[in-house]
Amino acid sequence: MTFATTDSSEKVASVHSKIESALRGELDEKWGMVLDEWPDAAQSQRKAVRAYVSGLRNRMYRTLMEIDSLEELERGVGIQYVEVKAHWMMLNTQIQHQTDRNGRAADDLIYRATCVSLIVQALEPLLSQTRVDSLTNFLAEPFDE
Repeated sequence: MTFATTDSSEKVASVHSKIESALRGELDEKWGMVLDEWPDAAQSQRKAVRAYVSGLRNRMYRTLMEIDSLEELERGVGIQYVEVKAHWMMLNTQIQHQTDRNGRAADDLIYRATCVSLIVQALEPLLSQTRVDSLTNFLAEPFDE
């Protein structure tokens, strides 16, 4: 039994390491590159977008790092993926409606959505392609009554 626990602990540690890499690795650098492309933004606007996405990422990271069961950790990654992908989809819906109404969406909204999409992209390699496809299809389904 000790062997199974050790084996499981090593697998959890491995998944935690992959989560750390995905959410703490190059993500901040990528956000920086995206936000540097925002030509008319004040520094305070860039900071606000970075704080927004950092808060989202940090909450997800802390939650996943608290889980010490492999099964729950795998489920947690999937749940966090669904949450952040749904969040990104809602930001895009808001962008579309602002564009339809005003001819243009607010820049901060566009940059928030872009940075959130980078979190989605960072989480995808932690899931199998089959799981990503399944969750994406689930989110794309219309809600019937």
